[in-house]
Amino acid sequence: MLRLTLRTARANLTRSLLSSLAVVLGVAFVAGSLMFTDGLAQAMTGRAADQYRAVDVEVTSTARWPDDIVERVRKIDGVRAAEETWSLYSVGLAAADGRKIGGDHEAVSVPSAASLQSLVTSQGRVPSASGEVVIDERTAGRERLRIGDRLLISNFGGEARTYTLVGLTPATAGSGALLALTTADTEAVAGWPSSTIVVDAADGVSDEDLAARIASAIGAQALPHDELVRQAEDAAVGDAETFRNGLLAFAVIAVGMAAFVIANTFTILLAQRTRETALLRLVGATRRQVFRSVVLEAAVIGLGGSVLGLGGGFLLAYALPAALSALGAPADVAPVVSVKTAIVALVVGVGVTVLSALLPARRGTAVPPVAALSDAAVQVARPTGRGRRMSGIVTLAAGLAGLFAATAVGKIQIVAAGTVLTVIGFLLLSPVVVPALVRLVARPLGRVGGATIALALLNAVRNPRRIATTTNALVLGVTLVGTFTLIARSAEAPAERRADEKMVAQFLITDSADFSILPPTLLDALRGQSQIGALHPNYETFDDQSGLEIHTGAPRPGAAVVTADTGVAPGGTIKIHGRTFEVTSIRPGTQTAWLTPDDITAVFDEPRLAEVQADPAAGVSAGAARDAIDRALAAFPAAVAYDRDEYAERLNARLNEGLGVVTALLALAVIIALVGVANTLTLSVVERTRENALLRAIGLTRRGLRLTLATEALVMALTGTLIGVLLSVGITLSALGAVEVHGSGLSLAMPWDRLGVLLAVAALASLAASILPARRAVRLPLAENLAADG
Repeated sequence: MLRLTLRTARANLTRSLLSSLAVVLGVAFVAGSLMFTDGLAQAMTGRAADQYRAVDVEVTSTARWPDDIVERVRKIDGVRAAEETWSLYSVGLAAADGRKIGGDHEAVSVPSAASLQSLVTSQGRVPSASGEVVIDERTAGRERLRIGDRLLISNFGGEARTYTLVGLTPATAGSGALLALTTADTEAVAGWPSSTIVVDAADGVSDEDLAARIASAIGAQALPHDELVRQAEDAAVGDAETFRNGLLAFAVIAVGMAAFVIANTFTILLAQRTRETALLRLVGATRRQVFRSVVLEAAVIGLGGSVLGLGGGFLLAYALPAALSALGAPADVAPVVSVKTAIVALVVGVGVTVLSALLPARRGTAVPPVAALSDAAVQVARPTGRGRRMSGIVTLAAGLAGLFAATAVGKIQIVAAGTVLTVIGFLLLSPVVVPALVRLVARPLGRVGGATIALALLNAVRNPRRIATTTNALVLGVTLVGTFTLIARSAEAPAERRADEKMVAQFLITDSADFSILPPTLLDALRGQSQIGALHPNYETFDDQSGLEIHTGAPRPGAAVVTADTGVAPGGTIKIHGRTFEVTSIRPGTQTAWLTPDDITAVFDEPRLAEVQADPAAGVSAGAARDAIDRALAAFPAAVAYDRDEYAERLNARLNEGLGVVTALLALAVIIALVGVANTLTLSVVERTRENALLRAIGLTRRGLRLTLATEALVMALTGTLIGVLLSVGITLSALGAVEVHGSGLSLAMPWDRLGVLLAVAALASLAASILPARRAVRLPLAENLAADG
């Protein structure tokens, strides 16, 4: 039986390759995820170790240091050198001509003592004097920066300073640039004192002993080198593990889709080999032997697909950094191929294939030997059992009830449970529901397509179980993609309303890090541009006398808008920082008052400039005003300007990035489902070899046969896509309703353009999937096809 199984697989190489294609894709995603995240963990731990390469002890405190703290540390026995150090995040960066360099940039200080310098340069040198900077190679290459170039750097709310690029480093800092400055320059950019001191131990003094001495002497936390590296590596590996788990969740979805395709493929294969199976039984093979033969064939296919999937996973691991850059994944991660990854991939591929083939094998080998004497090449479809129909109805009803109940009680957990039950109920009823929907979708095509199209539609529904199983994988993939798309689009709408409510002028100027801190001199720079008209600054501060947060937003000078908890009604007065204001209205919130910009600057010495809105001057176009704003902001690297659409897009940026990544990852599930459509069509062509030849003999042209197969694939794909979209709409409505109960106020927004793209992709992919089966169907001579036994 072993030799027979291997010969059968070799003789039906095309069928075996088609069967293994879904395995290849699923295993590739699993293996690629593991290789990439192993490489990510290795890179992150390497960076963690490099970060403390020259640090023997790090001293930190949550309280403010005494002014002489560094000198006190230097006097401790065993300390060779000690310096304060800073790490700044979300700093502004621009070229000398004012061109903004976007990203979440990090600035670090380089100690003056060489023994404390962990930074390594690949070109140039480390900064040694004020006004010098080192930048990472990745940003330098992307922005075409060279040693000797001038850069503008500022912290949020701070003035920009000009620096000369003196070196490049291979180190990186997430998705933004890594900037290395001298300690004095970093302190000046920061504008606040450091809370960290790095220490170099003298010869003969252990890091652990020195850390204990420092902690005892100054009462602060002091950690030795090995402990610093261990904590940093633990954090890095933890981040990589979280990332890995997220990717593997999508890998499970891909493998689940592959299981659907494999099970359906083996169902069709065993149905086509009914006579062959019966003949084996007739010559003495037991059902158990035939069953083992089918399982072994599945294992062989799974093993071959897993080996190919490992290779595909290696390629995928190189592509993942670019696809996942929106999540901050570094682009220089080298995949790590380990024995563990190979074993996991092989176990997943072979295991899923064998498990998926068990039920088809059990059904397919239950063939009486007498079937060898009949024409059993084409199986009569078994009707859906009453038990399955009743179970499906009950489960689907429970799922829909859960989705409706979730909207009423506002529980996301009920949405999840309702979704699972709804999907399971649909899968149970799919042999009944899918053919009915196929007939509904096909009806308008049949009216205009004539006999050829009608024939394709009859072929599509001739085996309800088969088309249901083929379509189910596509339904699940589209449901996942559609649900994420609908939720994301619905979540975008509030941001657009927020932009409409916020924008009182044509342009909004704020800081790129969302800290709502702008330099006060920015207003002077804007006023210096004649193309810019009215300015609407928004100040924020705190009144320690009344305990109120102060914002811009009163209707007129001398007036105030307050929250109800101040206890003042409209028409009354309130004292803010020693001055009395008339209360004109009440707004929602707590312990807040709104004044005019002029009143805020008159009452408070240094209010924080949070943002500025600007209109074009009279007779100036929006484009000219925008150019003037950009000129004014050239000296402020951390400040950015938006119009209404750009601001709404900014509010939704992370949402859209996340949607793009999720959609890209879920697309693999849809691709695997479409592979299932191609598999079904190809194996159906093999099954209908004699039938297709007979149709050709009585006048159906090659073009007509191709059209028949293309229509059959198109109807299956469109039906699966439409069902998936309908399910995703129901799930999204329930989820948004549940969130709305919590006060988010989300309502369904239909992204017709995105759903249209999804439908078009499914249609085009299904047509492409019909090409190879059609070539096979028209390639063999009619006489040979008529003589075939199926």
